[in-house]
Amino acid sequence: MLSSRTTKRLGAALVLFAPILHYAIPGASWIRTSAAVAAGLLMIFFAKEAADDERVRDLKLKALNAAFSTSFALTLIVNWFLNRDFDSTRDFDGATGILRSISAFDLIILTMVAALALFHYWRYQDGAPDAGSPAMPPA
Repeated sequence: MLSSRTTKRLGAALVLFAPILHYAIPGASWIRTSAAVAAGLLMIFFAKEAADDERVRDLKLKALNAAFSTSFALTLIVNWFLNRDFDSTRDFDGATGILRSISAFDLIILTMVAALALFHYWRYQDGAPDAGSPAMPPA
């Protein structure tokens, strides 16, 4: 079993190198690239933290809940704008491979980026001293 740090590093490598390979390889498919990026972000988010307690799990759950709700609504709005002419024959152009909607992998990427940002922001807020309380002097 991989350690948490190794899992996060492997996820970061997928997130970093998949887009680079996408542009380096002629004719690469965005679906495969986005699947690799989504897998990397999932590995980073779901890896255990150094201090993996109830508070961390609660923050991750809240971050995932808020991120999924927001990104799903945003995806519906963007897909509506992409297809606002409501022409069902233009959903997929087989000759060029152009999709007129956001893929599920793109939704996962958007959700995981938002969830990671929210989790780390809320975790930072937990560790920051309150504005009303005096700072503790160093020991």
